[in-house]
Amino acid sequence: MVTISGSEQLGETPNLVIRKVDSEASMRWLNAGIKDFKACMGASMAYGMVYVVLGLVLAALTWANPIFTTTLAAGFLIIGPIVAVGFYCMSRTLEQGGTPHFAQGIDGLRFNAISLASFALVLGVLMGVWALLSSVTVALTFGSITVSDNWLDTLLSQEAFTPFLFAWVLGGGLIAAVAFAISVVSVPLITDRKVDFVTAMITSVKTVIANPGVMLSWAFILATLMFLGFIFFFVGLAITLPIAGHASWHAYRDLIATE
Repeated sequence: MVTISGSEQLGETPNLVIRKVDSEASMRWLNAGIKDFKACMGASMAYGMVYVVLGLVLAALTWANPIFTTTLAAGFLIIGPIVAVGFYCMSRTLEQGGTPHFAQGIDGLRFNAISLASFALVLGVLMGVWALLSSVTVALTFGSITVSDNWLDTLLSQEAFTPFLFAWVLGGGLIAAVAFAISVVSVPLITDRKVDFVTAMITSVKTVIANPGVMLSWAFILATLMFLGFIFFFVGLAITLPIAGHASWHAYRDLIATE
């Protein structure tokens, strides 16, 4: 176990202890997330629909530029932990024997708001770097091309499409890996205890280092859930996003303890 000392706005928090978990942990978290989703399906789907509508609006506005649309979709993975705050709060309420409700997302944003806003800014910077990197990659690879209504055929017909795809996926993957490492337990931790965002990020990175295999499988599960949500024109996010959020709360509770 790894022990990390944190500080609270009003005094000292208990030391945070990072647990090493077994290889079946990621599936256990997923199953727990599905169970929580079923237990508060109405509130979870209502909260998830907010982001479905947002995704549909953004897709409609950027559909003429498919690369930009996919960039936004990939960027959603980076800011996902902030989006899921409401689900963390609902799962905590279920854990305590209470009844979750839609407004808990707002309550979660208010609790430890400074740390949460600071961490959101960090993720926003990462998303900005990804958007810039994606734009530069497109510009350097394709130069100026006219994308018709059959934009997929247009892109596939370009000789540079394969190297572009490799560079685009590699760059996005590296940024997503950094975002995952600093956020996998930090946002649930921030919404659960008044720790500062730097302590939360350090705790998250050390958790990944302590459990590399499990964290790799967990990242794959989360990415798969988001992909399934996207391929159904964002509507699937009304189900997959709540499940990922609820499951992430259980991952945090399993990985982090206090002395």
